Amino acid sequence: MSQMAAVVVRNGQLENERIDIPTPGPGQVLVKSLACGICGSDLHIVRHGEEVADIFDKLGVMPKDLMASTPLMLGHEFCAEVVSYGPDTEQRFNAGTRVTCVPMLMSQGGAGVGITPGVHGAYSEYFIVDADLLLEVPAHLSSLAATVTEPLAVGMHAVNRAKVDKDCVALVAGCGAIGLATIASLKHLGVKDIVASDLQPKNRAIAQEFGASAAVDPSVEDEVALAAKIADGRRVVIFECVGVHQLINSFIERAPAKATLVITGIHTAMAQVNFGFATVKEMDIYFSYYYTPEEFAQSLSLMASGDIPWQHMCTATVGMDGVTDAFNTLLGKNEHIKVIIEPWRNGALTPYSHQ
Repeated sequence: MSQMAAVVVRNGQLENERIDIPTPGPGQVLVKSLACGICGSDLHIVRHGEEVADIFDKLGVMPKDLMASTPLMLGHEFCAEVVSYGPDTEQRFNAGTRVTCVPMLMSQGGAGVGITPGVHGAYSEYFIVDADLLLEVPAHLSSLAATVTEPLAVGMHAVNRAKVDKDCVALVAGCGAIGLATIASLKHLGVKDIVASDLQPKNRAIAQEFGASAAVDPSVEDEVALAAKIADGRRVVIFECVGVHQLINSFIERAPAKATLVITGIHTAMAQVNFGFATVKEMDIYFSYYYTPEEFAQSLSLMASGDIPWQHMCTATVGMDGVTDAFNTLLGKNEHIKVIIEPWRNGALTPYSHQ
């Protein structure tokens, strides 16, 4: 078999295609995709590809025409199975071993798996990863659960960026996958006062399962004022996990003095912010984007501990031929938190039951 099924982004449109199975080079491993989460950044790339391309172009990460003309094969939240090794590569794990890893190819200059145009991602049946980054998935951890390692690492990195201490009061705005991962990381660090804010009652309830001590509907109650009241002079750390850039200025205006704001949402549009409020309040503002290999490994260990109720985060699974319809659903008004693709099968979007 020389070809495989893949979901490919061309000119902002998702397409199911048959493409060649990639060949691993030195230091690389060919793996079979067992499960892959649909990330909010994947949705953002499809919806706002031109904005992403413009930023990458200006940063010198890749030319804009490459982003537009080269097919993009998404998928970076994965659990996979070792198939074969490239030449001159240490075979640390036997074929068939389930693995996950930081989705980056240092062997290709730091190209992102499922992010860089032309680099295969886990929305394909097979893709390539670096051998040195591989981590074995514990036998008791399901392939679906292992996909949550990556978003959990994003949340952990956001918490680490903020230099959080146990005595602070944390406000997590937006209880999607990254918000829940942030709450889990805060709880793991021993933070007692965690306020979760979300418009969806179901998400607020799940946030409390993940460790939030209070949950608030921001359309009814001022979530920042509540966090400040609970803090009573202690440090307030606000985690923006919504991805709505208009909220940034609102948080800055409403935050108490000496507060910290951590922006984890993906924002590629121009945003209007009055930093005068932040200056007078002497706020600390951080932006969090990725994570370290150490944080990724810690996240896998945390998943293996059984302390993360990931089943409440997973709302549906889908096969390869249902991915386009799943994206259409996720790009509209919906109540999903995490949809996980199973690239080894076909099938429409199906609610996930953890009963």
